[in-house]
Amino acid sequence: MSKAQQKWDQRYLAKSQGLESEPVAPEYLQRQWRFLKTGRVLDLAAGDGAASIFLAKQGFSPVATDISQVGLDRLSEAMTKLGLEVETAQLDLEEESVDLSGLGLFDSIVISRYKPADGLWEQLLALLKPEGTLLMTTFNLFQHERTGFSKRFCLRENELLDHCAELALVDFESDRNQSGMDSYIFKKRN
Repeated sequence: MSKAQQKWDQRYLAKSQGLESEPVAPEYLQRQWRFLKTGRVLDLAAGDGAASIFLAKQGFSPVATDISQVGLDRLSEAMTKLGLEVETAQLDLEEESVDLSGLGLFDSIVISRYKPADGLWEQLLALLKPEGTLLMTTFNLFQHERTGFSKRFCLRENELLDHCAELALVDFESDRNQSGMDSYIFKKRN
């Protein structure tokens, strides 16, 4: 078990047993989820599943991946209690050898509070069906400046606006003051 996996497992173990209240999905996702293509959705770096729970309630079929099996177990338990279904896969997305191909294809991909390494983008694009959507809402450099949060996981200003020719920008928001979050929605070109 890697140090990163131990760290995240400990973080979720430190939370109370079970989920007394549901984790809250990112505000941008709550406002913009209707832009997502309905169907199977990948929740990348899901943690204990705020986005997966929210999306399942909207009729999506979530597949949650995370480094922490403890977080994924918490998600599975919460979904069972809510009468909802989720598939989970424990993956260390920071490993160079990580292979997402076994997850299948997706109508949508949601990334919350995580910035994929450059090498992971090709795999994500391969998993996204034509006309599929990708929603990403994560920290920008204001978060680093304000809290010291790792620059590696913070988006530079307008970083993804022209990131990939295969993706067409649908929506973009940047908050360089309050939340320190940048949010994007893309649609995969045919």
